Amino acid sequence: MRAAEKRRGQATPRTETKVYSDSKRHTDKKRLYSDSERYIDGMHRLGRIGTLGAILIMLGMPTLLGIHFHALPPFEQAARAAIPLLMVFVPSSFIEVLSYTPIMGSAIYLTLMTGEVLNLKLPVINSALKVMNAEPGTEDADIIATIAVSAAAFVTIAIVTVGVLLAMPLQPFLTLPAVKTAAANILPALFGALLVNALGRDLGGGIRARGRFKGLLPSLIAIVLLVLFDRQISVFFHLDKLAQQEGSGVIMTVFQGFVIIGVLPVSYFCTRWLYKKGRIQVSLPGEAGEAPTDPIARRR
Repeated sequence: MRAAEKRRGQATPRTETKVYSDSKRHTDKKRLYSDSERYIDGMHRLGRIGTLGAILIMLGMPTLLGIHFHALPPFEQAARAAIPLLMVFVPSSFIEVLSYTPIMGSAIYLTLMTGEVLNLKLPVINSALKVMNAEPGTEDADIIATIAVSAAAFVTIAIVTVGVLLAMPLQPFLTLPAVKTAAANILPALFGALLVNALGRDLGGGIRARGRFKGLLPSLIAIVLLVLFDRQISVFFHLDKLAQQEGSGVIMTVFQGFVIIGVLPVSYFCTRWLYKKGRIQVSLPGEAGEAPTDPIARRR
């Protein structure tokens, strides 16, 4: 009897200790959850404020300078130049936000403000997540992505600053005929590099797509036909006077924005149909069939 009572007396403090430890663990989890929630809310709040500030600066500075120096272009010319660009970049901006936010998390704000998403920011984030062994979509990945994008942005600013400081000392060299010839071909070379990157399998961030160029073939064929039969189309729609004013093809100069709007759904539905048929294959990071990027793993 005394031994049983003694065992009961010893069991009671252990139960209280276990209940206390469980309560403490629950309190710690609640505190951690509230801290992470405050971090996410704070990052989104700063991201919205920073995005609005960036929009005001990018649109406000040219407008104020144009008003001050009486150099604002006529509204018709500005709208004529801006509408085709908006037709291209507005849909692509929505697509970028929907595509990259699950990977970047709250770092999407800083990424879109600083630019170079596909060529710089996405590979940087993917490398950082691999080094830290973090899974995309988690809170750790969100913090790591923010640090990686910030570091990449500071490096870009430093390089641009060095280029600006060296612009005046290097002016005699930059005015040489050979350098001018090379500078005149920078833009075509840039678009050529972007085209090669677009035709490749690597989409950035470890995502690979095989055969994705097949979805663009109908749109490319349609654009080639529009260029070849531009004159006939202009005559059919009574656009002869407009063609004489432009001095070149009307379809791909004046109406290029509408052409882009037309080929976007064609490319989308063709790509989707080919993907369902298995003609286009997409592999995400870590999936089977992805080629190893580590040289040691490749040797194995």
